[in-house]
Amino acid sequence: MFDIEELYERQFAIWPLARENYRRLADCDRMTVGVGGESIVVQYNPARIRSSAADISEDAIARRRCFLCAENRPQEQISLDCGEYEILVNPYPVFDRHLTIALKRHEDQRIVGRVRDMIGFAKELPDMTVFYNGPRSGASAPDHLHFQAVPSAPLPLWSHPSDWSPVKTIVVSGTDGDEVAQRIEGALWNLRHGEEPDVNLYVRSDRKGFIEAVIIPRKAHRPSCYGQSSGQALISPASVEMAGVIIAPREADFAACSDSQFIRKIYEDCGYSRCEIPEISERILSVGIVKAEKLDLRFHGAYSGPFSSGLSDRDISVRALPDGHIEFDGRTFGKEIIFSAAEPQSSFTIRDVMIGIGFHWQQHENQSFHGDLSLRWRDGMLQAVNLVPLETYLRSVVSSEMNAAAPEEFLKAHAVISRSWVLAQIEPPLKFPEDACRETPEETVRWYDHEAHTDFDVCADDHCQRYQGCTKASTPQVESALEATRGEVLAFGYDLCDARFSKCCGGKTELFSTCWQPVDPLYLPSIDDPYCGRASKEVLSTVLNNYDLVTDGYYRWTVTYTAEELRQIIKDRTGMDYGDILEIVPLHRGPSGRIDRLRIQGALKDRIIGKELEIRRTLSPSHLYSSAFTVESGAPDLGGVPRSWTFCGSGWGHGVGLCQIGAAVMAAEGHGYRDILNFYFPGTRLIKLY
Repeated sequence: MFDIEELYERQFAIWPLARENYRRLADCDRMTVGVGGESIVVQYNPARIRSSAADISEDAIARRRCFLCAENRPQEQISLDCGEYEILVNPYPVFDRHLTIALKRHEDQRIVGRVRDMIGFAKELPDMTVFYNGPRSGASAPDHLHFQAVPSAPLPLWSHPSDWSPVKTIVVSGTDGDEVAQRIEGALWNLRHGEEPDVNLYVRSDRKGFIEAVIIPRKAHRPSCYGQSSGQALISPASVEMAGVIIAPREADFAACSDSQFIRKIYEDCGYSRCEIPEISERILSVGIVKAEKLDLRFHGAYSGPFSSGLSDRDISVRALPDGHIEFDGRTFGKEIIFSAAEPQSSFTIRDVMIGIGFHWQQHENQSFHGDLSLRWRDGMLQAVNLVPLETYLRSVVSSEMNAAAPEEFLKAHAVISRSWVLAQIEPPLKFPEDACRETPEETVRWYDHEAHTDFDVCADDHCQRYQGCTKASTPQVESALEATRGEVLAFGYDLCDARFSKCCGGKTELFSTCWQPVDPLYLPSIDDPYCGRASKEVLSTVLNNYDLVTDGYYRWTVTYTAEELRQIIKDRTGMDYGDILEIVPLHRGPSGRIDRLRIQGALKDRIIGKELEIRRTLSPSHLYSSAFTVESGAPDLGGVPRSWTFCGSGWGHGVGLCQIGAAVMAAEGHGYRDILNFYFPGTRLIKLY
């Protein structure tokens, strides 16, 4: 615990200004005004006019010296060293104990990544409330990160924080500091404007470690009555005011506050009513399952739609008609039919769905799905889209991407990154000047990403995340992993992480720009991964599904083609006849060795291709395991043409972000899911959205 009393004794002994201001505080006039069933305290405190009348415009901030920086503070002001922070006695107090907790370095007032710091201070100051004023929510020093701390007892907010009638509140509580921080940060993410939410945030902790936090979302920095002209008031609500203690720096302001309607209007201007902020809830996803001219379906249980009688438990055929209509069970409909599940256990089956499209494990299977079914006519084809709650979607993804009997800590990590990835795709995507495909007479550079889908959120195949509905049986481990991480996502700043993953990095993860857009998020560095190379058969048997177990030798692999085989593969995959292949030259590699620019020189054509996936698909009837390979040409024939080509490679997949095999080994070796996520996505933090 911090020795605050000693700090005050030392400070009062050498700083008459602070000592006198605290003495005068006891003589301040106060009154209590009833507002919406709450007892609001009004304090006449002329010394606080510095904060109430502070000019916080960008020009004013740029002109003045920061009064929280050590070099600009009065010589008499001392501090209590707390690592990154220092605790100061606030010389213009609102209560008999009023602290400022300032970051030692000059940094803008931003709460992102600092919630755990607030909780830490609240635990060290158990009788006090640590609060944060956003830069547009009452902070008089928006250019320097700081918190404040005051005694909890005088704040009316704490009488019933979850039912605080003046404004909308969001309350988070618990004994696990990490969990409370995740939930607070999730709420702040949902309230953000740009990178910073407009909020007042309060945190307190009792001596037994129970943490209680209140978030008050802000509509405006100052009320409509604010100003120095006649009839206006210098009342600038910050955390103290929003918690029920109005500070009036002028006598006229104090008198105006005797009118409860005047105070009510201040709260209405600066805060939100309960109905103005929607509750945070689980997202409904639209998942593209399959696109074909004709589909064979079977419904199980009750579904409502254009007609629903007699559909259950019988085979039904549906097809796209050339004129833009859909023929369903012998009847003709428009361009979309929606069937809504009447019960949670209702499901539908689509027969002969192709999975692993274009990859070496491509196959067909019947797949069943819970949730609603949308059948859409698109360009002469029929698109089947599953409308499903996010957590139901994840139950299938986690069971489809890896074996549902895998170690639970690995499944937790996968649940978090799968949830993070899909929500990051739904967020407005970043736009880059470069197109996803650049074609010139000499070069083809193409990448394949989420923007390929315009008719639904994500697809069900490996292009996005494997989603095979309830076909993949869940397990108690999966259910437990999902429940333990419900709503948790990875964040970097206030951005949701585009948490990529691949099967096996081959010993070193790759940069984002090697495979997709020309950017490299700081949370997706290339790192050495010692884990994936030591996966035993026992570990692999618990994490890989049957169709993945048939793939062997992917950590280090070799593929050899005859000259004619490679020539024909390249022709089939690109539609271009290069003639006899004379030379294959890697022009650029990422840190893991994955090639993103490759020159293929043939007798008839000489061309550069990229990026990673385009190279893999060009040099294989399906796809090479990865683009991290070396090229060896065989002995030439009499015409100087190599008779064979050998590619010696490492890894399976693009290699960006989490390595599934490596993460499974980490879990098997006793690492928790937070450790796994921190290893593959450094600098990120977990937040809880719902």
